[in-house]
Amino acid sequence: MKTLTALTLLILSLFAFGQLAADSHGGKHECCQNITHVLITHEVEDGARWLAAWSGPDSRHKLFKENGAKMVHTFQDGDNPNLTGLVVAVTDMDKFMAMLESDEGQAAAGADGVKMDTMVLLVEKKQMEHEH
Repeated sequence: MKTLTALTLLILSLFAFGQLAADSHGGKHECCQNITHVLITHEVEDGARWLAAWSGPDSRHKLFKENGAKMVHTFQDGDNPNLTGLVVAVTDMDKFMAMLESDEGQAAAGADGVKMDTMVLLVEKKQMEHEH
């Protein structure tokens, strides 16, 4: 069930990002050439606490933006709010990955109740231009 939910999140997020790019650029993906999309799923101790960390002026959005993430979308499973996910538009993968692995990133995940052993991180693989 967990795999099915993660795959559903992936399909929905890829459709949403693909539709956004198509709608805003007449079907062309110039906007996304310097952006890599990352899908992160994980379980958390308390879905409400995790979601609260993503709201307000000092939210996790600020931390992610300061570390190479242009945009972050949050997701929760409707039947299990402790199964959560993120779709992140990343402009600097090195900086972003360094933040996730840093003491600051690990502390933020711990404060938000992320169960690190459940985390799955999927990174968009860009297609060659001639494949579009």
